[in-house]
Amino acid sequence: MPFRSALLCVLISACVFYSFAYGDEEKRFVALLEDGRVVEDDVLRNWYSGNAMPQLAGQSLINGGNPMRWMVDRSLGPAEMPNAYIELFSGDRIPGHPDAYAAEGVEYQADVPEHFLITPSFPFRRSTNSRYRSDIRVRRDFVRKIVWEQLPALIDRHVPATVFLKNGREITFRAIRFSEAGIHLLVERERMSFGFHEIAELHLEVESPWQSHLRELAILFPGGKVAPADQQRLVQWETSDGLVATTSVQRIDADSRGDNNNSDRWAHGIQPAWSIDPIWVECRSTWMRRSWAFDEMPLFRLPYHESRDGAMFSRNGFSARINRGILAGTAKSGDRISGWSLGVMAPSRLSFALPPIATGFRTSVGIDQAAHDRGCIVGRVFVSWESSPKFESKSIVGSEKTTEGGNIHWNSLPGDGQLILEVDMAHQDRPEGADPFDIRDMVNWIEPRVLLDHQKLREAIDEQTPETILAWSGWQLTSDIAKLRFHTTRRRVEYPFEAPSWRTTVVAKDEPLRLTTTKRIAPETSYLEINAAKFDGGDEPNIEVRINDIPVLSEPLKNVNTHDHVNTPAPYLVDLTPFAGHEVTLEVSQTPGPDNIAVDWRGIHFLSEPSFLMPVLDAPSEKQVDSLLTIAGQPAGAIWRNDIRLVSRPALEINDGPWVQIASFDRPIEIRERPLPGQYRQLRFAFEKQGDGYVQIRLLHDRDTESPAIYSVGTSKADQGVIKLDPKKIKENDWHQVGPDIFSNFRELNITGIAIQSVGESKSTWDHFVFSSSARHYDQLASISPLNNNWDDWQKRSEEVLPQLRKALVQVDRPQKPGRPAIMIDQGQGIFAMLGDDDWKRGNQVTITRDDGKKFPAKCLGMDEESQLGLIRIENIEQDGQWTQINLAGNDKFDRRFAYMLAQQDSEPELIAWDICRPITFTNAIEILSGSPSIDFSIGAIAIDRNHQVAGFVRGKCPNGEPILTIAHPLTQKRATLKGD
Repeated sequence: MPFRSALLCVLISACVFYSFAYGDEEKRFVALLEDGRVVEDDVLRNWYSGNAMPQLAGQSLINGGNPMRWMVDRSLGPAEMPNAYIELFSGDRIPGHPDAYAAEGVEYQADVPEHFLITPSFPFRRSTNSRYRSDIRVRRDFVRKIVWEQLPALIDRHVPATVFLKNGREITFRAIRFSEAGIHLLVERERMSFGFHEIAELHLEVESPWQSHLRELAILFPGGKVAPADQQRLVQWETSDGLVATTSVQRIDADSRGDNNNSDRWAHGIQPAWSIDPIWVECRSTWMRRSWAFDEMPLFRLPYHESRDGAMFSRNGFSARINRGILAGTAKSGDRISGWSLGVMAPSRLSFALPPIATGFRTSVGIDQAAHDRGCIVGRVFVSWESSPKFESKSIVGSEKTTEGGNIHWNSLPGDGQLILEVDMAHQDRPEGADPFDIRDMVNWIEPRVLLDHQKLREAIDEQTPETILAWSGWQLTSDIAKLRFHTTRRRVEYPFEAPSWRTTVVAKDEPLRLTTTKRIAPETSYLEINAAKFDGGDEPNIEVRINDIPVLSEPLKNVNTHDHVNTPAPYLVDLTPFAGHEVTLEVSQTPGPDNIAVDWRGIHFLSEPSFLMPVLDAPSEKQVDSLLTIAGQPAGAIWRNDIRLVSRPALEINDGPWVQIASFDRPIEIRERPLPGQYRQLRFAFEKQGDGYVQIRLLHDRDTESPAIYSVGTSKADQGVIKLDPKKIKENDWHQVGPDIFSNFRELNITGIAIQSVGESKSTWDHFVFSSSARHYDQLASISPLNNNWDDWQKRSEEVLPQLRKALVQVDRPQKPGRPAIMIDQGQGIFAMLGDDDWKRGNQVTITRDDGKKFPAKCLGMDEESQLGLIRIENIEQDGQWTQINLAGNDKFDRRFAYMLAQQDSEPELIAWDICRPITFTNAIEILSGSPSIDFSIGAIAIDRNHQVAGFVRGKCPNGEPILTIAHPLTQKRATLKGD
């Protein structure tokens, strides 16, 4: 009988045997435990919720001291190889149509790696709700093979760096670059491009399989530490739909869709390391679950080379199969199936490059059930650096029995060490009745696995883990990694654009987590935006930022709002304009916090504008204002206002008359009920009206002619259809801030521009147009509200405080030191406050120069080391009527809502150089203020607050000249100590 015909007969008989072996008399579920015991039952129990673990016949299958090695549902069978799928380096496979490629970037304020989008050929969502994604994002760095149209000859084969076209052409490439719908290749010196629709299979060059495996473990077991220890296992799903997906025990969720006692009603949410999204798998479609300890590596996850030298009747075809018998179907040898296997036809020699920390190997070998009681082989296991086999079986005849390969170990492993599995057809000296040559020598290497050094694996995972946090890309982790705690945490959100998923989070327990980078801030870069949050806890830990060692942000990390993405914490913003155009060193840190409060780092981005706020005509230049036109296209005659009274300056002033268009948008601003990032709902603006009348703002949009969107403020007599906003009556020369909910008023809009109008007598001044998805997000802006123009009339205040300043502000000269300003804070005792330096010494003599030029000897008192604020004293001060004091402010932190008067003696002592400056960035004790266009404030300049008190001192300058203010509170807090009392 011809060999292939004989094999066909064997296959038919095997199917009959399989049917008999899995008849109705056997239980539906059967599992093999780690100790070799088999348990079975018709009912799988207790796996219907996320905090429960599966049990079969009373045996815990995942946790505990004797977990399963595999479990199979006998009512199902393995799937045929899908026609289209993506295959991962680990042997995982996701069936479906690969639709597109996406480069690495930012989606919804979170960093995402480059990935492929695949439309699965099986149900994968927790519910049918259409708001969830209809595709799965598969990470590019885990992909080994992309198949649009299966080529049977390539099943379980990988040909690195090769594309197989649908027209039969095969091309090996040197380099590849992806576009959204195709590939661009470098072939020798030629460049080629193909669309995805032209490709049957694309096999990628994969980096070191060991590095890929480490990356997977670092995602699934961040830091290499899992509690409890009995959950340090991986679980692989294989379904009757063709899905093969591996995850960790921690990344499994469960849901019951009805009867909790009926496993057919269960679904399990899993997230492999290669998937950006969770995948929900129906229990009733899961044929096989495999499980192994994290310090073991199933051999099918390593690439191999097969040699079949010496094959005779089977020389055409019959390449090794992964987790299948050589003739396809479930591998079975002896009295049970194989949870995982390598199916080969003898003679076969499989070679595997071993991981560098491999310490041993375990397997069994047997003839597949398809050979029934025939076939004859000898199995051997070699390591490449030794000539004798580590294991050699006796002749095995028929599929009735298997042979254990024993516990194979080695003391040292060379860098190029290989594991070799050899099967010989044992033609010579074969037992009586055995098939000759390679007839029916179908063999299974049963559950082969490499053993890894447990401690070295933990250390390697720990070292790899920071690289898996995408937000840290481009930043250097300078903290001691041993002081950090990494976790895999389920991001429990229900957003329109995001389902719950698992993230790597981090706890800084004993010292801060610090990330640093050196970067030139481009002139167009205005903000550093940090998207980090936690899911539980109070006001710790903090997120902090320093630039050139200047503290610019210190805020408690907020909790994620799990049900309303609009009000989830907005990213943290740092204004970078004081550093634009310069190379700086940045440090972002997470302060220590409780063990159970882990932080999710989603993105650190340099942006021209915030991702969640849209300022309009922000700090306009005089040229911008001069160029404004009316809606009709005529010059608007707008005026640029930058006077001192406007602490939020500059602002825009218009006269009564036609609509003035202040903005137009090439990409319309989308107003939505539940805005996604990049969409908005709220608007905030401020205005001041002089004289009678009111103001109006018009949101230009694509249906503006038939349905104008107009707000009116300050009147109850606006035209019909116009939305009237409070206040209904405007107080003249007072600023009013208004924050309408655009969606509530006008529903969905695509805004193409903004126009404003002053109606009635006199003119109006405008400032602070900002779109936001939520009113709460405005709080992230450090800019002063225009309402402060009402509270802080610095034109009037300067007239009140300057006479006092002239008698309180002095110049201090120290030997061989540049002069610095100081201010009198205690007239009776002759005590002045000033900024000191590293050379400050109590008792040193200094000279004070008053505004009238008179000089006085004085001595240094104490200095606070941290803030470098110190006190000096004139002994026996003359009370001649030429002195006055300015009291110290008692606040222990800055208030970013208010501006300050910065002051110092002018070059002419009788004059005061001063200006009004507002906060740009801030912490509780340090602020960067807007610079003065006309005054170069020196180190030590005095900051006076709205209460005419000393708020702080200029301690330094930013690269672009903006003054850095340190709070005066240490002088108030430690005054008695510094005086020496």
